[in-house]
Amino acid sequence: MHPYLYRSLLAIACSFIVLALIAFPFLKPGQAAFYANVIGVIILLVFILLITLEYRRERMGNTVY
Repeated sequence: MHPYLYRSLLAIACSFIVLALIAFPFLKPGQAAFYANVIGVIILLVFILLITLEYRRERMGNTVY
């Protein structure tokens, strides 16, 4: 993965995380939107973790491709 692509993906994911965290105070735990927001944050955190691991794996030279 190209470093600029990694930075772009990370910036987009982090901006969505910030927007989702801003929405939390306005959502009540019983609403469907609250659960959708929680699931979205979890998916974004997994996405950030995966692209970070992929980038670090490529930087170390352990590519399998």
